Amino acid sequence: MTTCNLPASEAVHPSAAALHQLKELLQSDSAFAQALRATTSTEAATQLASEHGVQVSPEALWRHRGTLIRGGLPTWRG
Repeated sequence: MTTCNLPASEAVHPSAAALHQLKELLQSDSAFAQALRATTSTEAATQLASEHGVQVSPEALWRHRGTLIRGGLPTWRG
């Protein structure tokens, strides 16, 4: 078994880092935010994020869809 000895500040789950990157993109790029809201599925939202340089799993997007923008509303209909 391999262990990783990173300090707590550097031990970030890849999904958490991708979701943080996605939140920043949503706040800084209104065209991206509008396009994400227009997607009809989690897979389409994942593909759109990927096209903008954010590699996040469909599962992580689905779990956090209501926390990506203020107000807690789902970010997309999917």
